[in-house]
Formats: sequence, C-alpha cells, structure tokens
Amino acid sequence: MVTRKSLLTLGLLTLVVAASVGGYASMESSDQVQDTSTPSESTIEQHALGNNTTVTSVTGTVTVETERANDTQTVRADVWQRLPNHVRYEYTDGPTAGDVMVSNGSDIWMYNDTRNTARHLRLSGENAGLVQNLTKAFQQFSDAFTAEYQGEATVSGRETYKVTLQPKNESLGNLMQNQTVWLDQENWFPVKTHVETAVGNDTTTTTMTYSNLSYDASISDERFTYTPPEDAKVIDVGLPETTTYSSVADAQEAVDFAIREPTDVPDGYSLENVTVTTSNGDASVSLRYSNGTDSLVVSQTSATRPSRGDQTVSVAGHDATYTTVGEQGLLQWSDDDSSYSVTGSLSKASLIDVAESMYC
Repeated sequence: MVTRKSLLTLGLLTLVVAASVGGYASMESSDQVQDTSTPSESTIEQHALGNNTTVTSVTGTVTVETERANDTQTVRADVWQRLPNHVRYEYTDGPTAGDVMVSNGSDIWMYNDTRNTARHLRLSGENAGLVQNLTKAFQQFSDAFTAEYQGEATVSGRETYKVTLQPKNESLGNLMQNQTVWLDQENWFPVKTHVETAVGNDTTTTTMTYSNLSYDASISDERFTYTPPEDAKVIDVGLPETTTYSSVADAQEAVDFAIREPTDVPDGYSLENVTVTTSNGDASVSLRYSNGTDSLVVSQTSATRPSRGDQTVSVAGHDATYTTVGEQGLLQWSDDDSSYSVTGSLSKASLIDVAESMYC
C-alpha cells in the first residue's frame, strides 16, 4: 500500500533508482553506428541485471499498482526524469493525487496537497554520503540475482524483452518471490517492473508501468525547481543518523530511555555491537549478537510501532506477534515504555526466551 506517510521514502527511492540507472548507462555518442541486430539472450539478461539504458531523459506517465491481501491501490503520476538524478513526479490519481515530488540532485521537495505541507530534504552536506551509499547498494543489488529471458511482449505500445530475475540466496528468495522486468528493445529502458515480496504469510505485489513515453527530450532546469505555495508549512527533514558503540553502557548515554538488555542469549552468542539510530527526534537501539555464523538482533525504540505478524504470542505478559521473513524469525511487542523486536534464525521458543529475559 502506498500511503502519504511513505511518500518521502518513495521519493528518495525514486531518486536512488534514477541515479542507479544513470550510473550504469553506457551512453552511445552520436557518431556511433547503432547495432540493429537482435541481441542474444545472454546479452538481454545482462542488460536486465545491469540497468544500462542508453536514454538521457524520460517523460511520460507512471502507474504503480500495489496489491496486498484484499486491498489494491493504484497511484498514477506524470513524470519527467533526466538522468542521473533529476526527477519530477506530479501525482494525478490515487491517495497521493495532488502531491508533487521534485529533485534537482541537490534537494528533494515533497508536497502534500491534503495537508498543505512541503517536506524539504537536502542531499548535500551530511546527507550526501548516505544517498551515495544507497545508490551504490542499489547498483550492486543485481549481483544477488540471476536473469532468465522469457521472450518478447508489447507494453504501453513499446516492444520489450521480458526477463525474470531470481535471487541466488535462498533467504532473499523467500522474501522476494518473483521479479520481472520488461526492457524497451530500442534502448533497454525498464518500461515495466513487477515484484512480489513476502513477509510470513503476507504477500505484496507491486507493478510499475510507464506509458506515453518520450525519450531523450530536452527538459528545462525549471522543471526540476520547486517553490512551495506561500501558505504551505515547510518542514526540513533529516535522514536517520546511526552511531555504533561497543557496549550497552556507552549507547545508554546517547538515549533518554532505559535500554533493556537480555540476560539469556543462546550458547555461543556474544554481543558484537550496539547501534543507536535517531530520526526526527525518535531514537532506536539495536543490540547485535553473533555466534560467528548467525546473528541475533534485539531492538528497542521509544516510538510507538504496531506489531504485525502471523501468530499471536506473549512476552512477559505483553501481547506480541511472531512471523518469519525468509529463514529469520521476527518477534515484536510493546510495553508501557517502548516497542521491541527480536530477530534471528532461532526457533520461535528461543526468541521468546531471549525476549522474556529482558524483564529479568
């Protein structure tokens, strides 16, 4: 489900995707001779993994359809994109209709029409490194997949190559069950993508389709400039900041709530590090334990977070939920002070034992 609360994340992800496509682009100079022969299946598969489109700009309409359980939502936007990192989305249909997302590579503006608020995120200074790391991680993500050519198909009036992507890692495969991309035969642009993800028994299907496409058109800089309405509330947004500590005692000095530490962890596990992440005034703490092969993560935050899972269980008298994500078990609950989670490849009973030892 795409909600207004997730719009800023969607905007940042859009920018990262745009940058990754641009980063892999192998642009052809105007004096090069185009190869009009039909590419081999292996060449098509490598293009699907590498995101190496040859376009410099894209205009059109993008439609994102999200299906989850009995709920389906559709978001539609007019889009202008100039690689590697200039994008403008004007949302026309769905729960985000009337909203605008604009980035010129240095700033992101996210305007919420219903609330008349404009969130501003600077992509320079202290935030530049994180965005670059996100982009690099997205570009390297293809290393975890194999591609298989499925044939040709017409999408939005464009002739495309259809390719499925399969994770090499079994755990990732349990999470991302099905991925398909349709690449424009003219320039390798991903005209359509389809992704199925699963958390426990909860499956979400997301399909993103471009239409009314125009490639390599000249787009003015003004298109990627945004000035919020005079009466809009402007909110400067900061990206999460994470600091790593070697002990719980050191991390405790960085937060204003008491960190609950498990007194009973499985044999062979020891504390590896403690991270404190702050975002918009909220702090969360994660204790990472390891036995050299597997990890166990115990997290706590002062922010209220709903517990979602397939099974209802109890932790020290508190209602909790349990679900699986790939080979990992996830236990979540809240008490009067904080929200918690315990994640690891241990059994459900063992995760509950770890959680309950936090109250001893």
